[in-house]
Amino acid sequence: MFTRRTLVACLFLTGCATTREPTSVAEAYALALEEGRVQDAYALTAGGPDDEAVFLERYADAEARSARAADVRTGAPLLEARAPSLTVAQTPEGWRVVEARPTDVPRAALRRFIDNVEAREWKAAWGQLAGPLRARYTPERLREDFEREPLARERLRRAKLALNTHVRVGAGEAVFPLGDERAVRLVLEDGEYRIAAIE
Repeated sequence: MFTRRTLVACLFLTGCATTREPTSVAEAYALALEEGRVQDAYALTAGGPDDEAVFLERYADAEARSARAADVRTGAPLLEARAPSLTVAQTPEGWRVVEARPTDVPRAALRRFIDNVEAREWKAAWGQLAGPLRARYTPERLREDFEREPLARERLRRAKLALNTHVRVGAGEAVFPLGDERAVRLVLEDGEYRIAAIE
């Protein structure tokens, strides 16, 4: 009879090249953190080699590892997998395709960004920026801009207005026109819509 620990160990030993269900990857990751096997946990991430030192340092502390493992297990039942034209969500009946209009996905991405900014979740908001903006900003600089720059509040107001407008979805981007040549623009990066501009 397999225990959860034995099953996760078997899954881990089969290697990352084996196709595995997302929940088993999440559980293997959480268990590796709990057991202090930080390099094994890192091997289950999509992080590049430059990120490994930061990852190992972040999870050198047992309390940080335990908290992250708990967060992973809390989120696992709500997992979704996304591609530009497909979202698959975990349900009590198993993995199911989410039928959505093409405009629903960018609208939901914009709503999450606005929610993160309003909740002052700067790291999460920064993570939703397109690559060129992430390269220009840090989560801290994003916070400073929104707290000190009057135009940042106006941009956030325009982003909220954009949620109620028609969205044009094209090849690799979604545009929420606001009139006067202003728009909120999102681009597809790694299968997710990210904020490219709030004009």
